[in-house]
Amino acid sequence: MKTKQELKKYFENGDIPVQEEFWEWHDSYWHKDEKIPAAQLDYDLSQKADANASNINPQNAQLWKEKIETQTAIQVPQLNGNILTVFYTGENGVQQSKSVDLSSLVTRDISIENAAYDASQNMITITQNDGSAFHINLSEFSIIPTTNADGSVTLSQEGQEKITVKKVALTGSYNDLSDKPTFSGNDNLQNVIDRGNGTTKPIIFQPSQGRAGEINFSPTTYSFWFGNLNTDHTGAYGLGIGYNTLSKLTTGANNVALGSYALNETTTGRWNTATGVSSGAKLTTGNFNAFFGTQAGTETTTGNGNTYIGDEAGNKNIAGTNNTALGLGAAYSLTNGTQNTFLGAFAGNIHGKATTSGAWGSNTFVGYNAASTTHAMGVWGDNNVVIGCNAPLGGSTFNKLVIESNPVARRHDFVTPLIGGDFAARTLDFDAVISAKRTPLADNTYTKVAVLNAGNVLGYKNLSDFQNYIPITGTEVNNPVSGHIQFENAEAPEIESLLYKINTQDGIKNQVGFFPSGVLITSGSVDNSIQSNLDVSKDYGVLARAYGAKLSLSNAGASLTSFTDHSDGKGIMVSNYPDEPVMVEHQVSNARGLSSKTYFGDNAQENDYIQKQYADKQHSYSTKEELTGGKWINGKPVYKKTLYLDQIPRTGEIDLRPEFPDLETIISNEMFTEWDDLKAAFAGNQWRTKVYITIERERAIIELLNTPDYDYSLINSFTLTLEYTKK
Repeated sequence: MKTKQELKKYFENGDIPVQEEFWEWHDSYWHKDEKIPAAQLDYDLSQKADANASNINPQNAQLWKEKIETQTAIQVPQLNGNILTVFYTGENGVQQSKSVDLSSLVTRDISIENAAYDASQNMITITQNDGSAFHINLSEFSIIPTTNADGSVTLSQEGQEKITVKKVALTGSYNDLSDKPTFSGNDNLQNVIDRGNGTTKPIIFQPSQGRAGEINFSPTTYSFWFGNLNTDHTGAYGLGIGYNTLSKLTTGANNVALGSYALNETTTGRWNTATGVSSGAKLTTGNFNAFFGTQAGTETTTGNGNTYIGDEAGNKNIAGTNNTALGLGAAYSLTNGTQNTFLGAFAGNIHGKATTSGAWGSNTFVGYNAASTTHAMGVWGDNNVVIGCNAPLGGSTFNKLVIESNPVARRHDFVTPLIGGDFAARTLDFDAVISAKRTPLADNTYTKVAVLNAGNVLGYKNLSDFQNYIPITGTEVNNPVSGHIQFENAEAPEIESLLYKINTQDGIKNQVGFFPSGVLITSGSVDNSIQSNLDVSKDYGVLARAYGAKLSLSNAGASLTSFTDHSDGKGIMVSNYPDEPVMVEHQVSNARGLSSKTYFGDNAQENDYIQKQYADKQHSYSTKEELTGGKWINGKPVYKKTLYLDQIPRTGEIDLRPEFPDLETIISNEMFTEWDDLKAAFAGNQWRTKVYITIERERAIIELLNTPDYDYSLINSFTLTLEYTKK
């Protein structure tokens, strides 16, 4: 038979004895309910005195009865934590108490839960948290509990030990109390760790909720979790924090899930990272995915290589692969797309929503709500590149380039983008006035000329097409003049040196005449009753006349006049004499002076005359940045711009930097706010001491007093006009 010490060695070495060895040692002890044969006792029973009242006189019997009932009387014991207190009456008749710390009997798995005293049985019952209990019968002695050095508890009467409670009575095991460190007080987790203890079992918070609050580690897969990750998984290096994270994991390895229901359905999928409530919640076998944000990639099941960053980014993707979406709601509706890149809040948000396939790929959308349309048909297609805030794209669209920006979304079929193109047709379109800077001068290495056709499509012609000369007999058909034409030199009057053409059908005669004093260019009727002419002379200058208007350039000055008759006329005259002013004449009853259909105010300089429109503009408002024409005290020009918003951020904080990127000094501001939720529409920066609006360089802040967490997106509109200087 193995001795107790030999069996202890098994447990100390981490081994387990066989059942036969354990029971041999166990059966060597007498059970309390078994009678011990007298032959087995090393005691002379013939010397035993009878412990009853049958052989004593009545007086001694009464004294014995009084001692049992009075001097050894036990009151109800009290259990406070692990401290057991027993109240009793001593032989001197004085009530006494004795307390003992039972914490040394507590193990990692078993603890004392209750102590109850049964007066009818004169018995203390100690109950443990595993449902087991042991009893202490106090019928024949007054009890004084004492904690021994080895951790056991001895119950004594008048100095004689009656019962010793070992740890085995509480735990049902055979551990030796001398192996346990001495400790008094209430245990906590830090105390357990400080004593060098660990656990091979999970730590569970709120056990009534099952494994929802479980902290555990797998020594076989090196997975760690705080929640209800599937304990039967075989995939290595998993991390799950949150309720139902990786709750169905089987062989999938290298998965990280943070947030309730993150990677909830994942079984064999590997190398996935999901952060946020319900991120990647339905992913089963997909690999190499990264989901960051609440409900990012929620519907993805088998997709691989997707990266979704932002709440609800890639939310509806099921089996799509190698997609990237960055921003709130980016790529929200795409179900099976591949190789898409959507950057910006709501970028590609409705792409593929209106179709049943959803397998659209190779799209690149950059900008807030890029590739959007307000048309009910929605948008779908492959291989499109769309850049810009609310840049439009709609319908069935493939291989298109769109570069456009606008504060609000619009119908795609109502917008011509600034730059458009077609990757398949290899075309590029501009809806803009085009200018080229740093264009070099052409030299003899340039051999082609750019030309436009009737559809404004660029083409080119060879310079050699323009290098033919005119023979003396005249030009050939479709071979125009590209050089000089010289008439013969002669002293006689050149009245016959004319170039002219008569259009008999329309009755028009056009001619150029060379005269001794100059050149006359004339266009008029064949009978010369109506004429417009330009007379150029070395001695008399230039005189142009047509329909009552006359332009004269001579040594006396310049004039431009127009007369319907001799009394009604207008004109401007500039004399060559420096002391004479410029004369403006308007000989009518309601004379107005100078005017123009062209507005010059945007380019007005310090000494320029201004137009009425310019003056009116200073009191007008525009959402485009304008120069006011004024200057600040530091000499910098003053700008003016109006910002109109009908969508206010929920926080009430408006970022001004996109609209006023270089703002330096705010000179003045004007505001108007429409706020139906308050039944208010007001100008200025405050309303009835309830609303205050603060304008800073980078932001405008709207505050409703005494209403924390107010949703400022309920504001209908906010208009802000600033006059400012720029850095």
